[in-house]
Amino acid sequence: MSYDKNFLNKFKGQKIVFRKVTSFPDLKIQFVDSFGDYKVKITDSKAFAGEIIKVQEVTSFPDVKLQKVSAFGDFEIYME
Repeated sequence: MSYDKNFLNKFKGQKIVFRKVTSFPDLKIQFVDSFGDYKVKITDSKAFAGEIIKVQEVTSFPDVKLQKVSAFGDFEIYME
């Protein structure tokens, strides 16, 4: 399966699980303060979460930039 920033479009309005890994991630992500590709709300519970995506948090050359918000995010994520 091809994972890129457009892949996350199908999760708009849903909750997904991001599992942190140190090697062989599905996506490399970077959290930014503004102008992210997607706005995400971080949740405390993985109840009702759909897909699990392995992610690696990087500081440069991410596949997708995510902006943390407290409300009205494109989707919710639970970080494992």
